[in-house]
Amino acid sequence: MKRHIPSKCPLCGGKIERGTTTFTVDLKTGVVVVRNVPALVCLQCGEDWIENSTSIQLEDIAARAKMQNTQLEMISMA
Repeated sequence: MKRHIPSKCPLCGGKIERGTTTFTVDLKTGVVVVRNVPALVCLQCGEDWIENSTSIQLEDIAARAKMQNTQLEMISMA
């Protein structure tokens, strides 16, 4: 089933398209940076939204880094 992509940004009214973003999380014991994360991105204001399936992957990455006491983890999803 194909997901509906909103055509307009709820914040500024700009056009939304598929793109990528950078996700960062501060775990207090370290920082995780994930680049090239698939997202919906507003072409006007730059606001981005990460879909649920991608969020689950990001949570797994952050949990693994926390369990390993990683101080800095930088990866790319692409």
